[in-house]
Amino acid sequence: MISIGVFIVLIILLFMNVPIAVATALATLGGILLTNNLPLTILVQRMMVGIDSFTLLAIPLFILTGKLMLLGGITNDLIFLSKSLVGFLRGGLAYVNVVASMFFAGITGSAAADSSSIGAILIPAMIKKGYEKDFTVAVTATSSTIGVMIPPSIPMVIYGVSAGASIGKLFLGGFIPGILVGLSLMIVSGILAIKRGYPTEEKLALKEVFKAILHSIPPLMTIIIIIGGIIGGIFTPTEAAGVAVLYSFLLGVFYYKELNIKEIPKMILEVAVITGMVTLMIATASALGWLFASENIPLAIGNFLISITGNSYFMMLLLINALLLFVGTWLDLSPAVIIFTPILLPIVTRLGMDPVHFGVIMVVNLAIGLFTPPVGVCLFVSCAIADIPIGDTVKAFIPFFISMVVVLLIITYIPELVMFLPNLLMP
Repeated sequence: MISIGVFIVLIILLFMNVPIAVATALATLGGILLTNNLPLTILVQRMMVGIDSFTLLAIPLFILTGKLMLLGGITNDLIFLSKSLVGFLRGGLAYVNVVASMFFAGITGSAAADSSSIGAILIPAMIKKGYEKDFTVAVTATSSTIGVMIPPSIPMVIYGVSAGASIGKLFLGGFIPGILVGLSLMIVSGILAIKRGYPTEEKLALKEVFKAILHSIPPLMTIIIIIGGIIGGIFTPTEAAGVAVLYSFLLGVFYYKELNIKEIPKMILEVAVITGMVTLMIATASALGWLFASENIPLAIGNFLISITGNSYFMMLLLINALLLFVGTWLDLSPAVIIFTPILLPIVTRLGMDPVHFGVIMVVNLAIGLFTPPVGVCLFVSCAIADIPIGDTVKAFIPFFISMVVVLLIITYIPELVMFLPNLLMP
């Protein structure tokens, strides 16, 4: 009963637009007050335990890497590379939008950064070329979610800490699902582009294509450095993030020559503010997750699911996916990972699922919530850039939503798609 009350309080506070971290802390505090044998100081203690992790230092470092890359001029290069590869197809800019997001995902690990940087360039360009605003927003917002699937992924770092899973394996496990999501979005875009007669872009000469690829190799080497270093045992994920910061700084100063040293203090301040918000969410969500665990909520939910599914592997995972899809519509990705990992992980491990496999499923699942109202950050950013009400875009999202759910189900029931690279490179 206590946990049900905590859930109700949390949902009410979120619908009242109370900040997620504050709502989570208040809901947890209410649960502690209802549990007479717990001191109030346990809230602060569990918050501190939740963020007392060296691995979590990777989060501000990956955020800083993304900001350094953006100021360094990488966005235009990646868009030009994408245009040279797929721009000549019918509805070329839609393909460019998706492919650029896939490239960008290997650098920032943030969906919001993807939608704001790539969207700022491609949304106005697509609208100018005659693409409908709702379609443009749908392509941009959905493709931006690939940023948390293809490594480096900040939510996968958070899940790895929460579940005690290998972050290197999680990074590798996200590659194929991220590519499958990108391909599914491109298929939907292509069908709609042919149906609506969207324009093609000028086909570049082979020499120009080669030049675009060559010029984009240095920034794309970031992902090689991060993953290669982790797989090779050269450095930890946190150290990899530090190396990525240094590498992106050197690129911005010496390769692109667009990074102004005077802008760095302001940039670090922005990263500090974002890190503070993320850390507070992690801390309060960790306390709430601990409260649920202490009340044996994972066991209760597991027994409930078994009672209605008959311990069926197929039905159990289907219900868990449905639950996470629902959660993603009203709770941001990072706190959702922290709250629901200790609840759901014991259930899926009883089914014999690898924690890495489940982590990738959870991140892909909750990523869909990044473009669904009422809390879809990618949806809000894209609509703001396109200057269109959110309600006018809902219909356009339906085919993209369906395609991503199909990919989610495929990776859920075919674990080899997730585990192939981790098992191959980090056995």
